[in-house]
Order: sequence, then structure tokens, then C-alpha cells
Amino acid sequence: MNIHNLKMFIKIVESGSISKTAEEMNISQSALSQQLRVMEQEFSARLFERNYQGVIPTNIGMIVYNRALEILSSYDRMLADITNAQNQNKTLHILASPCVYSYALPCTVYHVKNKYPEYTLNMEMMSSRIIEEKISKGFADMGIIIGRPKDKNLSARKVFSDRVFLVAGEKMKVPSQLNCQDLSHYPLLMLVKTQKTRQVLDKMLSKNGIRINQLHIPYTLDSTESIKLSAINGFGLAFLPYMAIKKEIYNKQLRIIECHCLEFDNDYYSIKNAASVPLNYESSKLIKYIETILKETIC
Repeated sequence: MNIHNLKMFIKIVESGSISKTAEEMNISQSALSQQLRVMEQEFSARLFERNYQGVIPTNIGMIVYNRALEILSSYDRMLADITNAQNQNKTLHILASPCVYSYALPCTVYHVKNKYPEYTLNMEMMSSRIIEEKISKGFADMGIIIGRPKDKNLSARKVFSDRVFLVAGEKMKVPSQLNCQDLSHYPLLMLVKTQKTRQVLDKMLSKNGIRINQLHIPYTLDSTESIKLSAINGFGLAFLPYMAIKKEIYNKQLRIIECHCLEFDNDYYSIKNAASVPLNYESSKLIKYIETILKETIC
């Protein structure tokens, strides 16, 4: 197993196509398929199933995908740390919840690097709960989480809100509008209970008199991307943040199902440890700049 194969595997999952990935990576489709077979032999498991649109990851494939994202995040951080040690560049260590890391920060970083080219942004993805723990211990300069921090010693600033929509795959047979009671008639794809978005959704369901055990939840998954891929393939309805689905809505892979009783926003906060050693003036300016532009630079 090597980093190149992990990158290749992630691209196949996200594009849903071996041929598109081969073209993007400038290698032959047969060579890419051979690398994929080597990975499947290494794990002794099938990683993809074929459908009319291309390929979709198996359950084992989704486990590999999610862990590969973590490995590449750590690998990128290692490279950044090496570069900083060699060049003595200025650095800013940012921790972000999964949706912000995947769908907001990539475009924000482009604007930050244009304005602060001397800075290296060292970014990691993790849950809001773990971000709070690490920021409170001074392990990073800035965190971006869902909701206000529970730790009152952390300073927090709301940076943007993102609407969470009920969506279905374009070809799934479901009306364009549902009420709360209708949800039990369709399979509902849900995140695991440790995810903050799932916790917010559970509260909304309870508020509207809906018990989780009344719903048909075939399985739970641990990432927004895996939920989205399952919804695209018609495996069930899903509640997903707009920043994660706007491309798929535009490309008619997903459609929004109106469900007014369960409309809600995820509020995202920038957090810092006010009690830790103060950042220098330039770093403080950079954090304020990120907080200001984040809403307008979501990819």
C-alpha cells in the first residue's frame, strides 16, 4: 500500500468512475484496474460494485475510503511540518469538522494564500468534540466546529450557517414534498450518533414527535460523503448540508425534498483558546481574515 494508491482509490470513490480517474491521473484504464485489483488482494475483499453509472464502494470500500482520507490528512501534515522545519515559514494550525474541511476550506485556502503567501496552513479534519478538546489543550491555533463550544473557556465566533436539506437520488421514486409522518415510509440514511449533525437532527426529530425507532434506517455511516454517495445511488433519503450537495443538485444527481417540519441550519463557529499563549499580531490578523471570508469562499 502506498500514498499514490490511496489517492487513486479516493478519486475513484468520489468520481464513481474508473475511466474518469484514469484520464485524470493520466494512466491507462487497464493499469488503474490492475492497481485496484492489487488493493483488493491486499485486503482480501471487494472494494467496488459496478452499476449503470459506474462503480460504487462496497461496505469494505467505504471503510478504506474513510481511513484513506485520514491517512492522507496526516501525510499532508507531515509534509507541511517538514517544509516548515526546512524553510522556517510561518504556520497556522487549523482543525475543522469534516464538512468544513472537505467543502469550505479548500477554496478559502486559495484566497488566504494569495493574501498571506508567507504562511503555511496546517489543516486537520476531525469531529467537533475532538476539536474542542485539542483547542482547549493548545494543540492548534484555530478550530471550526458545528455549534457553540461546550467549553466556556474557549472564545467563539459564529462564522456562517448552512441549511440542511432532505434529499433523494434523482431517480428515486419519492414525492417532491413530504411531511414528518411520511419519513417512516422511506429508507433514511443516517450518520452515526457520534456525528454532531446527527445529534442536531435527532433533536429536530424528537421536537416534532418522531422517534428514531419509528424510522426505517437500513444502516448508519460515518461520513457525509458516504451518505451522499448512497443517496445518489437511490439507497434512501438523507439529510445533508447544502455545501456538500450543491454540485450534485446542479448536476441533477440529487434533488431536494421539501420537508418544512424538519428544516434546520448547522451553525459553524470559529474557536480559539483564549487562555493559551497569544498569537503574534500577523497570525491573529490571518485568523480574523479567515473568519471574515469563510462564508463567501465556500467551494
